[in-house]
Formats: sequence, structure tokens, C-alpha cells
Amino acid sequence: MSRSDGPPDQGPLEPRHYADPAWAQAERGRLFARSWQFVGFTDQLAEHNRFLTRQVAGVPVLVQNFDGGIRAFRNICSHRFARIHGAEQGRSMLRCPYHGWTYNADGVPVGIPRNEECFGLDRAAREGLALKRYEVGTVGRFVFVRLEPGGPGLEEALGEHAGLLMRLSDAFDAPFSEEAVDWACDWKIGVENVLEVYHVDSVHPETFRTVAEGAWDCDASGPHSRGRIGLTAENARWWEGMGGKLKLNALEGLAPYHHVLLFPNLALSVTAGRLLSVQTYEPAGPGRSLLRWRLSLAKSLPGASAAARGAVTASLADFNRTVLSEDRAICAETQIGTAAMDRPALLGRNEERIRAFHAAYRAAMA
Repeated sequence: MSRSDGPPDQGPLEPRHYADPAWAQAERGRLFARSWQFVGFTDQLAEHNRFLTRQVAGVPVLVQNFDGGIRAFRNICSHRFARIHGAEQGRSMLRCPYHGWTYNADGVPVGIPRNEECFGLDRAAREGLALKRYEVGTVGRFVFVRLEPGGPGLEEALGEHAGLLMRLSDAFDAPFSEEAVDWACDWKIGVENVLEVYHVDSVHPETFRTVAEGAWDCDASGPHSRGRIGLTAENARWWEGMGGKLKLNALEGLAPYHHVLLFPNLALSVTAGRLLSVQTYEPAGPGRSLLRWRLSLAKSLPGASAAARGAVTASLADFNRTVLSEDRAICAETQIGTAAMDRPALLGRNEERIRAFHAAYRAAMA
């Protein structure tokens, strides 16, 4: 694995980096607030007043469509600090549910019930109460937010992988299944788990092992890394047969199983050019994280059976849940063990993507 254009390797992370509450707090400001964070797809923001809400670096954030333009604000009313949007996605004007304050596309409160008699806020005062605004960037259908301005733009930060996101945006439909699941482990343990296939024989002997075979062919580009592996003969035949039945227009030019980590916490995988998995490992406090996953199929050619597609997507979603439940259990055990240790983990030559991740992490935290 080549890391010549990445940060220097200073060895594995220490146990405190996974369990110390003060360190978890430092990550919020030094890493996540300064990083572009994937929040969703433009499909979810396709109409006026469509919105998404996320926790980014511990901050409640809303992302909303205002007459075709996408903007991001802190999801907290300027009056008495209620969350403005409580749902994770939906369609609504920017109106606080507590006292009815409404905001315009600039985040300025333009509708304040009983303003004259209770507050007397003129235009300048209302503008001073505008919601805090954040940077938004899109690459294809992928939407990102960054809390702290400055640093590289989105496409520069993504590097060569910006082109991959554009290709994925063109080749795949909107997600057919998406969920958010609490994990009892630090977000970095979740990321490290997807960066190696060493655990597959032990943790996934009847699930993921039936899909992929062999070892990673790996490389790194800046803080990001990529792993490629073959499919089992049986699984490859299944995808060919099912892809023909559903008339899926497969994305060409990728490995049979192609996996990318976009630092720090966005993982993408493409199986047989026909199934896209998008996962984010979001910090939720010391020793806890939220895994948010989405599955999409390649676009179908005309004449495909909707009923057959529905049956296949349901099966794929169930399979994904099973694999992730196996990962969730072992990552929780790893969190318990890591918190009790006094030395870094031992990384083998088959865990080189974890080394690259640790090097990128140290550079970002520095």
C-alpha cells in the first residue's frame, strides 16, 4: 500500500484516543468542525422547504432548500433555544415550534409573534439574531456541511475521489433503504472495522464471507484510502443473473468489491457495479457512535420489473442489517477491551489501511 502522498506514520493510536471524554471533546473542534461532513443527498432536498437535520461536531444542524438554493444553519431558535426542526427530514418552513418565530433564507427572524409589544426588535436587531450559518457543498448528489470556514474547498478535500462521487451520482438511484443505529463504541473503532477484511472469517463466516474473497488490494490518496477485493464465484453469478433480470445498468471500471474511506468517517462500497452502500460513523459521545447507512441500486434500463426489484432490495437490506449487527457486537467488545488497555493495538501488514487512517487522524488532530 502506497502512502507516499499521505501524512507520516507515527504508529497506532493509544487507548485514550478511544475512551477519554476530554479527547472526544477535542475531536469535535479540531477534527469534525473543520472537516467536510456528508449529511445526505440532493434527492432529499429537491423541493422548496425540504430539509435534513444532523448532529455535526456536537452541533444541531439543519440543511434546507430555499427556492432551489441549499443552505445550512444551526438548528436552534434564537429566542429560547428550542430546536427548529425536530425530524431528521421533512418539508416545512423555517419556523420554531415553541413560540412560532419564523426565519427567512438568510436565517433572519422575519416573523415574531407580538414583536412590537413584547420585544420591539427593529430590522437591525432582528438581523443580529440571525441563525448561525455554515458552509454547504455538493458533489453530484452528495451534500456536505462544514462548521468552521477556511481550509480546502470540498472538491480539493475529496481529491481524486470527487470524480468517483460524480460517477456514483449518475449511476445509482436514490437509496432504497436507510437506517441509523447506535453503536456502543467510539466512531474510530467502527471505521477501523471496515478498513480490514482480516476479521471476516471469524465475524462473518456465513454472511460477508459468502460475498467477497481474498485480501485487500489497497492504496491511499492523502487522508483517504481505497480497498479492492474479488467476489466469490457464486456471488458474482448471482449479481450477473439478478442484474440481467432487473436490467441494472452496472457501473464499469471498478473492482468487484470496491471500498473507499473518505476521511474522516464516510465509507463507500460498490458491489459488482450494481449496489452502493454509503455509511457514516458519527461520534455520539465518549465510547459511542451512530452508524448511518444507506443502500442504492444501479439505475435500471426501461422495462425492468418493479416487483422483482422490490423483492431484491428487501433481501439486500436484510442481509446488510445482519452483517452490520455482527460488526456492531464485535465493535462493542473491542471498545470495552480498548478502554481497559495501556498500550496501542498491534497492527499487521494486512491492516495497512488502519495505519493510514491513524496517520491522517494524527495529522488532522495536530
